Amino acid sequence: MYDYGTASERPYQCFMGRWEGLCKTFDPQGRFLESSAVHMNVYWIGPNTWHLHEHFENLYGVGETIYETDITVEGLTCYAESPQVKIIGARLTAYNYIFTIESAVTNTTVYNNHYFLDRNTRRIMTHKVRDGQTVVFQIQDFVRVDGIQE
Repeated sequence: MYDYGTASERPYQCFMGRWEGLCKTFDPQGRFLESSAVHMNVYWIGPNTWHLHEHFENLYGVGETIYETDITVEGLTCYAESPQVKIIGARLTAYNYIFTIESAVTNTTVYNNHYFLDRNTRRIMTHKVRDGQTVVFQIQDFVRVDGIQE
């Protein structure tokens, strides 16, 4: 046995803080369509529940959209359900998370892969599907601007 020490963060802690980002949207053939600013604030509201405030200035195909979602954590997984979205997610590594989102807003199933490039920089790779067909791909890049992790 090896002693690797104690894990320094609980699952999903790396999401906490205020984030500013840009969402780039591409068609199924990979052609750039548009980009939009995204403002995000993520914080704990209970021992195992965090709140996601996500404001898209122009969500592709919808327009300005604000999501308010409380997400419950159980071990390495999480889940949420609201009138806007149904979410299930899992931590794969300390800095790689996956989510499947059923969106009533876009009428799509959204597959999100979150990669933390460092403690304060996050990339989300998104694949949106409707009726078994790709609608769009998106790349979102975020920088933590408050609650910065050292």
